[in-house]
Amino acid sequence: MTSRPTDSQRVVITGIGPVAHAGIGVGAFWESLLEPPRAPIERVLHVDLAKVETFHIASMPPGHPAIDRHQPFLDANEFSGYRDLAYALAAIDLAIDDASLGYDREDNRIGVIQAFEAPGMERAIAEMFQRCADMPQSDQPPCLYEPLAPFFYNSQPFLYVHAVSKAFQFHGFSTSIHNACSTGAFAIEMAAQQIRAGHADTMIVVGGEAFDTAVRIEWFRRLDLYNKGGAMYPFHAGGSGFFVGEGAAALVLESMEAADARGATTYAEYVGGAFAQQSWKHALPDVRSKRLRDVIKTAMSRHNVAAGDVDLVIPHGASTTISDGYEAVCLDESLAGASTDAVATALKPYVGHTLATSNLIETAGALLAMKHGTIPATPHPSNPACTPLPIPLVTEPTTRDVNVFMKLATGFTGHDGATIFRKIEL
Repeated sequence: MTSRPTDSQRVVITGIGPVAHAGIGVGAFWESLLEPPRAPIERVLHVDLAKVETFHIASMPPGHPAIDRHQPFLDANEFSGYRDLAYALAAIDLAIDDASLGYDREDNRIGVIQAFEAPGMERAIAEMFQRCADMPQSDQPPCLYEPLAPFFYNSQPFLYVHAVSKAFQFHGFSTSIHNACSTGAFAIEMAAQQIRAGHADTMIVVGGEAFDTAVRIEWFRRLDLYNKGGAMYPFHAGGSGFFVGEGAAALVLESMEAADARGATTYAEYVGGAFAQQSWKHALPDVRSKRLRDVIKTAMSRHNVAAGDVDLVIPHGASTTISDGYEAVCLDESLAGASTDAVATALKPYVGHTLATSNLIETAGALLAMKHGTIPATPHPSNPACTPLPIPLVTEPTTRDVNVFMKLATGFTGHDGATIFRKIEL
């Protein structure tokens, strides 16, 4: 058990910036979560130099002002065409505006924790495919390094950290985390630790994702995890598989003391989390160890949250049989019999699986559910035979007060996390 933190150590979320297939900006994003999910788009992408495949992707539409306004900065800093970065910049802009956060661009200690899976990789590989396709036939081996060097360099994570900080003139602790699909949860925790330690009053957490090739998507398909029909049904018997999504999300985290001092409106308090590494397979959860079960229990006990306090669980909900089953068993063994009033809903059908960004954008959706007192539905066919959960799965938009919610994450290579958020008592 931990003692009650002071207001300078308590961490609150004051701004949300969603940039998603479902909608861009808080209003459009929230409205879309109350409607049936928008269908993903069929995209024909290169898997190899002379091989293309068609994939369902929750793609971003072109030409939105919130994204386009950052194009001059990207062009001037040799990041033209880096859509994942463009989406992330737009998300930060939206989150700052949502938080009504003003700051001195020359004198601040605002930091950034980034949650990208493969920053710059898609742009580099797409350029390589195109350069190779355009090369004339020759007996000499092609020269690739010189034309591709800028793209190789920009795929290093610290360049994205630099670009984001430069775009907004943030001068505090900044870094990038890469913990597969659980990255966003780890990023929130790291940002909160900076605030609790007194090293920052404000931290930005952001992630972005885009697909210009299918080199990563094909891996999922070969593992038989990728969606074949264009509709995702988490916790449905048989597992429909996931489709990836493009977009970004940003959250503004502040100390409660700093937020109160400037009269900020808060969405919730980040109570805290717990995390573990399975250290087993790279693409399968270790269902024997059930480490996610222990992570859930630890998150609650460490932060003085009883299982009966939890109103809503947002699972990872990847729509694959083994991952959904792993979550169901771990939830059953950590919450069953105690969370008698809790419900669950999964949000990936609305935004696609945005990989490292997924936890952030789904946390944004949960924070809006808390604010509006309405829980979005988990899409399901009629009369579904679900992977059994110990708490009801919401399959229709439901009006309900949410005072505490828990967001789960279970990523490739065994990164498990559980983060807890509480409504601020006025």
